[in-house]
Amino acid sequence: MKRKKITAILLASLMGISAVPATTWAADSYKETEKAAFAKMIEEFGADYAKSLSEMDTEEVKGNAEIKVSLEDGGKAILGMLSPVDISWLADASISGNVSMSDKSMTEFMDVNVNGTKICTIEYYFDTENSEIYMRIPELSDGYIKMNMEQMTQEAVEEADQELDSSFTTSLDLADSMNSYFSTLENLPEADLVTSILTRYTDIIFDNVADAENPGAQEAVAGDVSQELSVLEGHVTQAEALPMFQQILDTAKSDEELKGLIETWTEAMNDPDYTYETFLEAIEDMEKDLDTEADETDESGFILRAWVDSDGEVVGRQFLLNDEQEEELFGYLCTADGDKRGFSMQLGSGDDKVAIEGSGELKGDLLSGTYTISSGEADAAVIDVTDYDTKAVQDGIWKGTYTISGAPVEDEDGNSYDPFGGMQLIFTADGADEDSIDWNLAIAAGGATLGSVSLTGGNGGEALEAVDVASLTDVYDFSNDDEIEAYTASMNMDAITENLTSAGMPEGWLDDVIAATGDSDIESTETDGVAESEEQTDMAGDTLDDSETPAA
Repeated sequence: MKRKKITAILLASLMGISAVPATTWAADSYKETEKAAFAKMIEEFGADYAKSLSEMDTEEVKGNAEIKVSLEDGGKAILGMLSPVDISWLADASISGNVSMSDKSMTEFMDVNVNGTKICTIEYYFDTENSEIYMRIPELSDGYIKMNMEQMTQEAVEEADQELDSSFTTSLDLADSMNSYFSTLENLPEADLVTSILTRYTDIIFDNVADAENPGAQEAVAGDVSQELSVLEGHVTQAEALPMFQQILDTAKSDEELKGLIETWTEAMNDPDYTYETFLEAIEDMEKDLDTEADETDESGFILRAWVDSDGEVVGRQFLLNDEQEEELFGYLCTADGDKRGFSMQLGSGDDKVAIEGSGELKGDLLSGTYTISSGEADAAVIDVTDYDTKAVQDGIWKGTYTISGAPVEDEDGNSYDPFGGMQLIFTADGADEDSIDWNLAIAAGGATLGSVSLTGGNGGEALEAVDVASLTDVYDFSNDDEIEAYTASMNMDAITENLTSAGMPEGWLDDVIAATGDSDIESTETDGVAESEEQTDMAGDTLDDSETPAA
Protein backbone atom coordinates (compact mmCIF):
# COMPACT_ATOMS: atom_id res chain seq x y z
CA MET A 1 0.00 0.00 0.00
CA LYS A 2 2.82 2.40 0.89
CA ARG A 3 4.60 1.58 -2.37
CA LYS A 4 1.49 2.52 -4.33
CA LYS A 5 1.14 5.81 -2.46
CA ILE A 6 4.81 6.68 -3.05
CA THR A 7 4.40 5.82 -6.72
CA ALA A 8 1.35 8.08 -7.05
CA ILE A 9 3.06 11.01 -5.33
CA LEU A 10 6.17 10.59 -7.42
CA LEU A 11 4.21 10.43 -10.68
CA ALA A 12 2.32 13.60 -9.83
CA SER A 13 5.56 15.42 -9.11
CA LEU A 14 7.30 14.26 -12.28
CA MET A 15 4.29 15.10 -14.48
CA GLY A 16 3.93 18.48 -12.84
CA ILE A 17 7.47 19.67 -13.47
CA SER A 18 8.46 17.83 -16.62
CA ALA A 19 5.76 18.44 -19.21
CA VAL A 20 7.27 21.66 -20.56
CA PRO A 21 10.09 21.64 -23.13
CA ALA A 22 13.15 23.78 -22.53
CA THR A 23 16.50 24.44 -24.13
CA THR A 24 19.84 23.41 -22.67
CA TRP A 25 23.31 22.30 -23.66
CA ALA A 26 23.44 18.54 -23.80
CA ALA A 27 25.56 16.44 -21.46
CA ASP A 28 26.06 12.70 -21.04
CA SER A 29 23.97 12.81 -17.87
CA TYR A 30 20.19 12.77 -18.01
CA LYS A 31 19.78 14.48 -14.65
CA GLU A 32 22.38 17.20 -15.32
CA THR A 33 20.86 17.90 -18.75
CA GLU A 34 17.34 18.18 -17.37
CA LYS A 35 18.50 20.11 -14.32
CA ALA A 36 20.11 22.73 -16.58
CA ALA A 37 17.09 22.73 -18.90
CA PHE A 38 14.67 23.46 -16.10
CA ALA A 39 16.97 26.07 -14.61
CA LYS A 40 16.79 27.96 -17.90
CA MET A 41 13.03 27.46 -18.11
CA ILE A 42 12.59 28.87 -14.58
CA GLU A 43 14.82 31.82 -15.44
CA GLU A 44 12.71 32.62 -18.53
CA PHE A 45 9.50 32.19 -16.56
CA GLY A 46 10.81 34.55 -13.88
CA ALA A 47 11.60 37.24 -16.44
CA ASP A 48 8.10 36.99 -17.98
CA TYR A 49 6.48 36.94 -14.55
CA ALA A 50 8.42 40.02 -13.42
CA LYS A 51 7.32 41.85 -16.57
CA SER A 52 3.68 40.92 -15.90
CA LEU A 53 3.93 42.15 -12.30
CA SER A 54 5.32 45.49 -13.41
CA GLU A 55 2.42 46.00 -15.84
CA MET A 56 -0.32 44.79 -13.52
CA ASP A 57 -2.95 47.13 -12.07
CA THR A 58 -3.93 45.79 -8.65
CA GLU A 59 -6.47 48.58 -8.01
CA GLU A 60 -8.74 48.24 -11.05
CA VAL A 61 -9.30 45.83 -13.89
CA LYS A 62 -10.95 46.87 -17.14
CA GLY A 63 -11.69 45.03 -20.33
CA ASN A 64 -13.87 44.68 -23.37
CA ALA A 65 -15.39 41.68 -25.12
CA GLU A 66 -17.82 40.70 -27.84
CA ILE A 67 -19.43 37.34 -28.49
CA LYS A 68 -21.17 36.95 -31.82
CA VAL A 69 -23.23 34.19 -33.42
CA SER A 70 -23.51 34.29 -37.23
CA LEU A 71 -25.65 32.21 -39.59
CA GLU A 72 -25.00 31.58 -43.28
CA ASP A 73 -27.63 30.41 -45.77
CA GLY A 74 -26.89 26.72 -45.20
CA GLY A 75 -27.18 27.11 -41.45
CA LYS A 76 -30.46 29.02 -41.77
CA ALA A 77 -31.89 26.26 -43.95
CA ILE A 78 -31.01 23.55 -41.42
CA LEU A 79 -32.20 25.49 -38.37
CA GLY A 80 -35.27 26.68 -40.27
CA MET A 81 -36.46 23.08 -40.48
CA LEU A 82 -36.26 22.83 -36.67
CA SER A 83 -37.56 26.29 -35.76
CA PRO A 84 -41.30 27.03 -35.43
CA VAL A 85 -40.66 30.61 -36.61
CA ASP A 86 -38.98 32.16 -39.66
CA ILE A 87 -35.26 32.79 -39.06
CA SER A 88 -34.26 33.57 -42.65
CA TRP A 89 -33.89 37.28 -41.77
CA LEU A 90 -31.33 36.59 -39.01
CA ALA A 91 -27.71 37.02 -40.10
CA ASP A 92 -26.04 37.53 -36.72
CA ALA A 93 -26.62 38.41 -33.09
CA SER A 94 -24.02 39.69 -30.66
CA ILE A 95 -23.38 41.08 -27.20
CA SER A 96 -20.52 43.55 -26.81
CA GLY A 97 -19.49 45.39 -23.71
CA ASN A 98 -16.98 47.13 -21.49
CA VAL A 99 -16.35 46.35 -17.85
CA SER A 100 -14.46 48.07 -15.01
CA MET A 101 -13.94 46.23 -11.74
CA SER A 102 -12.37 47.00 -8.39
CA ASP A 103 -12.62 45.35 -5.00
CA LYS A 104 -15.53 47.69 -4.18
CA SER A 105 -17.67 47.59 -7.29
CA MET A 106 -18.16 46.42 -10.83
CA THR A 107 -19.65 48.44 -13.69
CA GLU A 108 -20.53 46.91 -17.04
CA PHE A 109 -22.30 48.26 -20.13
CA MET A 110 -23.39 45.75 -22.77
CA ASP A 111 -24.96 46.33 -26.19
CA VAL A 112 -27.26 43.70 -27.66
CA ASN A 113 -27.04 43.75 -31.47
CA VAL A 114 -28.92 41.96 -34.26
CA ASN A 115 -27.73 42.12 -37.87
CA GLY A 116 -25.33 44.89 -36.87
CA THR A 117 -28.11 47.05 -35.40
CA LYS A 118 -28.13 47.90 -31.69
CA ILE A 119 -31.33 46.63 -30.11
CA CYS A 120 -30.79 47.65 -26.49
CA THR A 121 -28.20 48.41 -23.83
CA ILE A 122 -27.84 46.59 -20.52
CA GLU A 123 -26.37 48.61 -17.65
CA TYR A 124 -25.04 46.47 -14.83
CA TYR A 125 -23.75 47.67 -11.46
CA PHE A 126 -22.54 45.48 -8.62
CA ASP A 127 -21.98 46.75 -5.09
CA THR A 128 -19.63 44.33 -3.29
CA GLU A 129 -20.19 45.86 0.14
CA ASN A 130 -23.86 44.84 0.16
CA SER A 131 -23.60 42.09 -2.47
CA GLU A 132 -26.32 43.83 -4.50
CA ILE A 133 -26.86 43.95 -8.26
CA TYR A 134 -28.54 46.84 -10.05
CA MET A 135 -29.50 46.40 -13.69
CA ARG A 136 -31.26 48.63 -16.20
CA ILE A 137 -32.33 48.30 -19.84
CA PRO A 138 -33.15 51.90 -20.87
CA GLU A 139 -34.98 50.85 -24.04
CA LEU A 140 -37.32 48.69 -21.93
CA SER A 141 -37.81 50.71 -18.74
CA ASP A 142 -36.33 53.69 -16.93
CA GLY A 143 -36.30 51.66 -13.72
CA TYR A 144 -33.49 49.65 -12.16
CA ILE A 145 -33.84 46.00 -11.15
CA LYS A 146 -32.28 45.33 -7.75
CA MET A 147 -31.26 41.83 -6.65
CA ASN A 148 -29.23 40.54 -3.70
CA MET A 149 -26.60 38.01 -4.75
CA GLU A 150 -26.36 36.32 -1.34
CA GLN A 151 -30.12 35.87 -1.22
CA MET A 152 -30.20 34.52 -4.78
CA THR A 153 -27.44 32.05 -3.97
CA GLN A 154 -29.22 30.85 -0.83
CA GLU A 155 -32.51 30.42 -2.66
CA ALA A 156 -30.81 28.51 -5.48
CA VAL A 157 -29.24 26.10 -2.98
CA GLU A 158 -32.53 25.58 -1.16
CA GLU A 159 -34.48 25.02 -4.38
CA ALA A 160 -31.95 22.49 -5.59
CA ASP A 161 -32.18 20.78 -2.18
CA GLN A 162 -28.49 20.04 -2.36
CA GLU A 163 -27.00 17.71 0.22
CA LEU A 164 -23.45 18.94 0.75
CA ASP A 165 -20.84 17.11 2.78
CA SER A 166 -20.03 19.23 5.83
CA SER A 167 -16.36 19.11 4.88
CA PHE A 168 -17.01 20.73 1.49
CA THR A 169 -18.88 23.99 0.93
CA THR A 170 -18.93 26.24 -2.11
CA SER A 171 -19.53 29.97 -2.05
CA LEU A 172 -21.19 31.39 -5.13
CA ASP A 173 -21.03 34.92 -3.79
CA LEU A 174 -19.65 37.24 -6.45
CA ALA A 175 -18.53 39.77 -3.86
CA ASP A 176 -16.32 37.18 -2.16
CA SER A 177 -14.89 36.18 -5.53
CA MET A 178 -14.04 39.76 -6.46
CA ASN A 179 -12.49 40.53 -3.08
CA SER A 180 -10.48 37.32 -3.25
CA TYR A 181 -9.31 38.16 -6.77
CA PHE A 182 -7.97 41.59 -5.82
CA SER A 183 -6.52 40.27 -2.58
CA THR A 184 -4.62 37.66 -4.62
CA LEU A 185 -3.31 40.35 -6.99
CA GLU A 186 -2.09 42.43 -4.07
CA ASN A 187 -0.30 39.45 -2.52
CA LEU A 188 1.40 37.99 -5.57
CA PRO A 189 5.00 37.12 -4.66
CA GLU A 190 8.00 38.82 -6.26
CA ALA A 191 9.59 37.09 -9.24
CA ASP A 192 12.92 36.40 -7.51
CA LEU A 193 11.11 34.65 -4.65
CA VAL A 194 9.18 32.39 -7.04
CA THR A 195 12.26 31.47 -9.08
CA SER A 196 14.25 30.80 -5.91
CA ILE A 197 11.64 28.35 -4.59
CA LEU A 198 11.16 26.62 -7.94
CA THR A 199 14.90 26.21 -8.45
CA ARG A 200 15.41 24.83 -4.96
CA TYR A 201 12.89 22.00 -5.30
CA THR A 202 13.53 21.08 -8.94
CA ASP A 203 17.23 20.75 -8.05
CA ILE A 204 16.32 18.36 -5.22
CA ILE A 205 14.22 16.24 -7.58
CA PHE A 206 16.82 15.96 -10.33
CA ASP A 207 19.69 15.46 -7.87
CA ASN A 208 17.89 12.29 -6.74
CA VAL A 209 17.35 10.87 -10.24
CA ALA A 210 19.80 8.10 -11.09
CA ASP A 211 21.48 8.20 -14.50
CA ALA A 212 21.03 5.03 -16.53
CA GLU A 213 23.07 3.70 -19.43
CA ASN A 214 22.24 5.99 -22.32
CA PRO A 215 20.81 4.42 -25.50
CA GLY A 216 22.97 6.87 -27.50
CA ALA A 217 22.21 8.39 -30.90
CA GLN A 218 19.04 7.14 -32.58
CA GLU A 219 16.94 7.95 -35.62
CA ALA A 220 13.77 9.43 -34.11
CA VAL A 221 10.56 9.81 -36.10
CA ALA A 222 7.55 12.07 -35.45
CA GLY A 223 4.93 12.25 -38.18
CA ASP A 224 6.77 11.96 -41.50
CA VAL A 225 9.92 13.69 -40.27
CA SER A 226 12.95 11.81 -38.98
CA GLN A 227 16.02 13.22 -37.22
CA GLU A 228 19.07 11.76 -35.54
CA LEU A 229 18.92 12.59 -31.82
CA SER A 230 20.84 11.65 -28.69
CA VAL A 231 18.77 9.77 -26.14
CA LEU A 232 19.53 10.23 -22.43
CA GLU A 233 17.95 8.08 -19.75
CA GLY A 234 17.39 8.21 -16.01
CA HIS A 235 15.38 6.18 -13.54
CA VAL A 236 13.69 6.56 -10.17
CA THR A 237 13.07 3.52 -7.96
CA GLN A 238 12.29 3.29 -4.26
CA ALA A 239 16.00 3.74 -3.59
CA GLU A 240 15.83 7.21 -5.17
CA ALA A 241 12.22 8.15 -4.40
CA LEU A 242 12.30 7.86 -0.61
CA PRO A 243 15.39 10.06 -0.11
CA MET A 244 14.02 12.51 -2.70
CA PHE A 245 10.75 13.05 -0.87
CA GLN A 246 12.35 13.09 2.55
CA GLN A 247 14.74 15.80 1.39
CA ILE A 248 11.83 17.79 -0.08
CA LEU A 249 9.89 17.56 3.19
CA ASP A 250 12.90 18.39 5.37
CA THR A 251 13.67 21.42 3.22
CA ALA A 252 10.05 22.57 3.19
CA LYS A 253 9.82 22.49 6.99
CA SER A 254 12.71 24.95 7.39
CA ASP A 255 12.20 26.97 4.19
CA GLU A 256 11.64 30.56 5.32
CA GLU A 257 10.83 31.77 1.80
CA LEU A 258 8.19 29.08 1.40
CA LYS A 259 6.83 29.87 4.86
CA GLY A 260 6.45 33.55 4.00
CA LEU A 261 4.71 32.71 0.73
CA ILE A 262 2.25 30.32 2.38
CA GLU A 263 1.49 32.72 5.24
CA THR A 264 0.79 35.56 2.80
CA TRP A 265 -1.59 33.48 0.71
CA THR A 266 -3.39 31.83 3.62
CA GLU A 267 -3.86 35.22 5.28
CA ALA A 268 -5.42 36.51 2.05
CA MET A 269 -7.68 33.42 1.89
CA ASN A 270 -8.81 34.01 5.48
CA ASP A 271 -9.78 30.36 5.86
CA PRO A 272 -8.93 28.63 9.17
CA ASP A 273 -8.62 25.31 7.36
CA TYR A 274 -5.67 26.62 5.35
CA THR A 275 -2.81 28.01 7.45
CA TYR A 276 0.93 27.49 7.69
CA GLU A 277 0.27 25.22 10.67
CA THR A 278 -2.02 22.98 8.61
CA PHE A 279 0.73 22.88 5.96
CA LEU A 280 3.21 21.60 8.57
CA GLU A 281 0.64 19.05 9.75
CA ALA A 282 0.29 17.80 6.16
CA ILE A 283 4.08 17.37 5.99
CA GLU A 284 3.99 15.31 9.20
CA ASP A 285 1.31 13.05 7.69
CA MET A 286 3.41 12.57 4.56
CA GLU A 287 6.48 11.72 6.64
CA LYS A 288 4.49 8.96 8.32
CA ASP A 289 3.66 7.53 4.91
CA LEU A 290 7.35 7.64 3.98
CA ASP A 291 8.49 6.02 7.22
CA THR A 292 9.68 2.79 5.65
CA GLU A 293 12.89 1.22 4.44
CA ALA A 294 13.52 1.25 0.70
CA ASP A 295 13.72 -2.14 -0.96
CA GLU A 296 17.06 -1.86 -2.74
CA THR A 297 16.29 -4.95 -4.79
CA ASP A 298 13.03 -3.58 -6.17
CA GLU A 299 13.84 -2.12 -9.58
CA SER A 300 10.28 -1.04 -10.35
CA GLY A 301 9.68 2.68 -10.66
CA PHE A 302 9.96 5.19 -13.48
CA ILE A 303 12.11 5.41 -16.57
CA LEU A 304 12.74 8.95 -17.81
CA ARG A 305 14.08 9.75 -21.27
CA ALA A 306 15.11 12.93 -23.04
CA TRP A 307 15.80 13.42 -26.77
CA VAL A 308 18.49 16.02 -27.46
CA ASP A 309 19.39 17.47 -30.88
CA SER A 310 22.83 18.50 -32.16
CA ASP A 311 22.33 22.04 -30.80
CA GLY A 312 21.81 20.69 -27.30
CA GLU A 313 18.08 21.40 -27.24
CA VAL A 314 15.78 18.96 -25.48
CA VAL A 315 13.17 18.23 -28.17
CA GLY A 316 11.34 15.29 -26.60
CA ARG A 317 10.61 13.58 -23.31
CA GLN A 318 9.14 10.26 -22.27
CA PHE A 319 7.94 8.97 -18.90
CA LEU A 320 7.38 5.26 -18.41
CA LEU A 321 6.20 3.17 -15.49
CA ASN A 322 8.50 0.19 -15.04
CA ASP A 323 6.71 -2.54 -13.11
CA GLU A 324 7.64 -5.93 -14.58
CA GLN A 325 7.03 -4.35 -17.99
CA GLU A 326 7.34 -0.84 -19.35
CA GLU A 327 4.16 1.22 -19.73
CA GLU A 328 4.28 4.69 -21.28
CA LEU A 329 2.54 7.35 -19.23
CA PHE A 330 3.36 10.46 -21.22
CA GLY A 331 5.66 11.44 -24.04
CA TYR A 332 6.22 13.97 -26.79
CA LEU A 333 8.75 14.43 -29.59
CA CYS A 334 9.52 17.26 -32.00
CA THR A 335 11.67 16.53 -35.06
CA ALA A 336 13.07 18.77 -37.78
CA ASP A 337 14.52 18.29 -41.24
CA GLY A 338 15.14 21.58 -43.00
CA ASP A 339 11.79 23.40 -43.04
CA LYS A 340 9.87 20.21 -42.24
CA ARG A 341 8.59 19.73 -38.69
CA GLY A 342 7.26 16.57 -37.07
CA PHE A 343 5.33 16.29 -33.82
CA SER A 344 3.92 13.48 -31.69
CA MET A 345 2.43 13.41 -28.20
CA GLN A 346 0.96 10.49 -26.29
CA LEU A 347 -0.87 10.15 -22.99
CA GLY A 348 -1.36 6.63 -21.62
CA SER A 349 -0.88 3.38 -23.47
CA GLY A 350 -2.83 0.48 -24.99
CA ASP A 351 -6.59 0.94 -25.18
CA ASP A 352 -6.34 3.96 -22.87
CA LYS A 353 -3.89 5.80 -25.13
CA VAL A 354 -4.75 9.23 -26.49
CA ALA A 355 -2.29 10.55 -29.05
CA ILE A 356 -1.74 13.21 -31.69
CA GLU A 357 0.85 12.89 -34.44
CA GLY A 358 1.62 14.59 -37.73
CA SER A 359 3.97 16.85 -39.62
CA GLY A 360 4.07 20.18 -41.40
CA GLU A 361 6.31 22.62 -43.20
CA LEU A 362 7.53 26.08 -42.31
CA LYS A 363 7.26 28.97 -44.74
CA GLY A 364 9.01 31.80 -43.01
CA ASP A 365 7.53 31.80 -39.49
CA LEU A 366 4.26 30.12 -40.53
CA LEU A 367 3.72 26.39 -40.05
CA SER A 368 1.09 24.41 -41.97
CA GLY A 369 0.52 20.67 -41.70
CA THR A 370 -1.79 17.75 -40.95
CA TYR A 371 -2.10 15.97 -37.60
CA THR A 372 -4.18 12.95 -36.55
CA ILE A 373 -5.80 12.41 -33.14
CA SER A 374 -6.20 8.79 -32.11
CA SER A 375 -7.77 6.92 -29.21
CA GLY A 376 -6.43 3.46 -28.51
CA GLU A 377 -5.45 2.10 -31.90
CA ALA A 378 -8.18 3.91 -33.84
CA ASP A 379 -7.91 7.30 -35.52
CA ALA A 380 -10.59 9.72 -34.30
CA ALA A 381 -10.07 13.04 -36.07
CA VAL A 382 -7.76 14.90 -38.44
CA ILE A 383 -6.57 18.47 -37.83
CA ASP A 384 -5.31 20.53 -40.75
CA VAL A 385 -3.24 23.44 -39.43
CA THR A 386 -2.77 26.53 -41.59
CA ASP A 387 -0.44 29.47 -40.94
CA TYR A 388 0.36 28.77 -37.30
CA ASP A 389 2.64 31.71 -36.41
CA THR A 390 5.63 30.22 -34.58
CA LYS A 391 7.19 33.63 -33.91
CA ALA A 392 4.05 35.33 -32.59
CA VAL A 393 3.44 32.52 -30.09
CA GLN A 394 6.81 33.26 -28.47
CA ASP A 395 5.39 36.69 -27.63
CA GLY A 396 2.19 35.21 -26.22
CA ILE A 397 0.11 35.84 -29.36
CA TRP A 398 -1.90 32.97 -30.85
CA LYS A 399 -2.42 32.99 -34.61
CA GLY A 400 -3.46 30.10 -36.84
CA THR A 401 -6.35 28.16 -38.37
CA TYR A 402 -7.32 24.60 -37.38
CA THR A 403 -9.76 22.57 -39.47
CA ILE A 404 -11.04 19.46 -37.66
CA SER A 405 -12.49 16.64 -39.77
CA GLY A 406 -13.51 13.08 -39.07
CA ALA A 407 -10.86 10.41 -39.65
CA PRO A 408 -12.02 7.77 -42.19
CA VAL A 409 -13.48 4.67 -40.53
CA GLU A 410 -13.86 1.22 -42.05
CA ASP A 411 -16.99 -0.82 -41.36
CA GLU A 412 -17.21 -4.61 -41.14
CA ASP A 413 -17.53 -4.89 -44.91
CA GLY A 414 -14.40 -2.87 -45.54
CA ASN A 415 -16.24 0.25 -46.66
CA SER A 416 -14.77 3.59 -45.61
CA TYR A 417 -16.95 6.39 -44.29
CA ASP A 418 -16.63 9.77 -42.55
CA PRO A 419 -17.96 9.60 -38.96
CA PHE A 420 -18.53 13.39 -39.07
CA GLY A 421 -20.74 13.04 -42.16
CA GLY A 422 -18.66 15.55 -44.08
CA MET A 423 -19.00 18.19 -41.36
CA GLN A 424 -15.97 20.20 -40.23
CA LEU A 425 -15.11 22.47 -37.32
CA ILE A 426 -12.87 25.39 -38.24
CA PHE A 427 -11.18 27.27 -35.41
CA THR A 428 -9.22 30.47 -36.10
CA ALA A 429 -7.11 32.45 -33.64
CA ASP A 430 -5.87 35.89 -34.71
CA GLY A 431 -4.78 37.84 -31.64
CA ALA A 432 -3.50 41.37 -32.22
CA ASP A 433 -1.23 41.32 -29.16
CA GLU A 434 -0.60 39.36 -25.98
CA ASP A 435 -3.40 41.18 -24.14
CA SER A 436 -6.18 40.45 -26.63
CA ILE A 437 -7.97 37.49 -28.19
CA ASP A 438 -9.77 37.04 -31.48
CA TRP A 439 -11.25 33.56 -31.80
CA ASN A 440 -13.74 32.18 -34.29
CA LEU A 441 -15.31 28.73 -34.38
CA ALA A 442 -17.21 27.85 -37.55
CA ILE A 443 -19.06 24.73 -38.66
CA ALA A 444 -18.90 23.80 -42.34
CA ALA A 445 -20.30 21.15 -44.66
CA GLY A 446 -19.29 20.47 -48.24
CA GLY A 447 -16.86 23.36 -48.15
CA ALA A 448 -19.56 25.89 -47.22
CA THR A 449 -19.76 27.58 -43.81
CA LEU A 450 -23.09 27.04 -42.01
CA GLY A 451 -22.51 29.34 -39.07
CA SER A 452 -19.97 30.51 -36.55
CA VAL A 453 -19.37 31.78 -33.02
CA SER A 454 -16.70 34.41 -32.45
CA LEU A 455 -15.16 35.86 -29.32
CA THR A 456 -13.01 38.98 -29.26
CA GLY A 457 -11.76 40.97 -26.32
CA GLY A 458 -8.86 42.35 -24.37
CA ASN A 459 -7.70 44.62 -21.59
CA GLY A 460 -8.62 47.79 -23.45
CA GLY A 461 -11.97 49.43 -23.84
CA GLU A 462 -13.65 52.43 -22.34
CA ALA A 463 -12.98 53.09 -18.65
CA LEU A 464 -16.30 53.12 -16.80
CA GLU A 465 -16.77 55.16 -13.65
CA ALA A 466 -18.20 53.47 -10.58
CA VAL A 467 -21.77 54.48 -9.75
CA ASP A 468 -23.03 55.39 -6.28
CA VAL A 469 -25.89 52.90 -6.15
CA ALA A 470 -27.44 54.77 -3.20
CA SER A 471 -28.10 57.68 -5.55
CA LEU A 472 -30.10 55.59 -8.03
CA THR A 473 -33.82 56.33 -8.23
CA ASP A 474 -36.75 54.37 -9.63
CA VAL A 475 -35.40 51.10 -8.18
CA TYR A 476 -37.49 47.91 -8.11
CA ASP A 477 -36.49 45.33 -5.51
CA PHE A 478 -36.95 41.89 -7.10
CA SER A 479 -37.14 40.21 -3.71
CA ASN A 480 -40.62 41.77 -3.45
CA ASP A 481 -43.38 40.32 -5.67
CA ASP A 482 -45.31 43.62 -5.74
CA GLU A 483 -42.25 45.46 -7.05
CA ILE A 484 -41.70 42.79 -9.69
CA GLU A 485 -45.25 43.40 -10.90
CA ALA A 486 -44.68 47.16 -10.80
CA TYR A 487 -41.54 46.82 -12.93
CA THR A 488 -43.38 44.60 -15.40
CA ALA A 489 -46.07 47.27 -15.70
CA SER A 490 -43.41 49.91 -16.45
CA MET A 491 -41.99 47.94 -19.38
CA ASN A 492 -42.48 49.28 -22.89
CA MET A 493 -41.37 47.20 -25.86
CA ASP A 494 -41.85 49.94 -28.49
CA ALA A 495 -38.19 50.99 -28.74
CA ILE A 496 -36.90 47.41 -28.86
CA THR A 497 -39.51 46.43 -31.44
CA GLU A 498 -38.61 49.45 -33.57
CA ASN A 499 -34.92 48.56 -33.41
CA LEU A 500 -35.62 44.93 -34.34
CA THR A 501 -37.69 46.13 -37.29
CA SER A 502 -34.76 48.28 -38.40
CA ALA A 503 -32.57 45.17 -38.13
CA GLY A 504 -34.85 43.38 -40.62
CA MET A 505 -37.37 41.62 -38.37
CA PRO A 506 -40.55 40.76 -40.37
CA GLU A 507 -43.86 42.20 -39.22
CA GLY A 508 -45.61 39.93 -36.73
CA TRP A 509 -42.45 37.94 -35.95
CA LEU A 510 -42.61 38.58 -32.19
CA ASP A 511 -46.26 37.45 -32.21
CA ASP A 512 -45.12 34.24 -33.90
CA VAL A 513 -42.51 33.73 -31.20
CA ILE A 514 -45.10 34.29 -28.47
CA ALA A 515 -47.47 31.85 -30.14
CA ALA A 516 -44.69 29.27 -30.49
CA THR A 517 -43.97 29.44 -26.77
CA GLY A 518 -47.58 28.47 -26.03
CA ASP A 519 -47.90 31.09 -23.28
CA SER A 520 -51.64 31.19 -22.57
CA ASP A 521 -51.23 34.28 -20.35
CA ILE A 522 -50.29 36.42 -23.36
CA GLU A 523 -53.14 37.71 -25.50
CA SER A 524 -52.97 36.14 -28.95
CA THR A 525 -53.27 38.02 -32.23
CA GLU A 526 -56.15 37.48 -34.62
CA THR A 527 -56.26 34.23 -36.53
CA ASP A 528 -58.27 33.69 -39.71
CA GLY A 529 -60.17 36.94 -39.12
CA VAL A 530 -61.60 35.86 -35.77
CA ALA A 531 -60.10 37.12 -32.52
CA GLU A 532 -59.39 34.05 -30.43
CA SER A 533 -60.03 36.04 -27.27
CA GLU A 534 -63.65 36.68 -28.33
CA GLU A 535 -66.37 34.11 -27.62
CA GLN A 536 -68.39 32.82 -30.65
CA THR A 537 -72.21 32.97 -30.28
CA ASP A 538 -75.37 32.13 -32.20
CA MET A 539 -78.03 34.69 -33.18
CA ALA A 540 -79.61 34.42 -29.75
CA GLY A 541 -76.32 35.31 -28.11
CA ASP A 542 -75.70 31.85 -26.65
CA THR A 543 -72.10 30.61 -26.61
CA LEU A 544 -71.42 27.95 -29.25
CA ASP A 545 -69.56 24.72 -28.70
CA ASP A 546 -66.95 23.47 -31.21
CA SER A 547 -69.56 21.58 -33.34
CA GLU A 548 -71.82 24.60 -34.00
CA THR A 549 -71.65 27.35 -36.61
CA PRO A 550 -71.34 30.98 -35.45
CA ALA A 551 -73.95 33.58 -36.33
CA ALA A 552 -73.55 35.38 -39.68
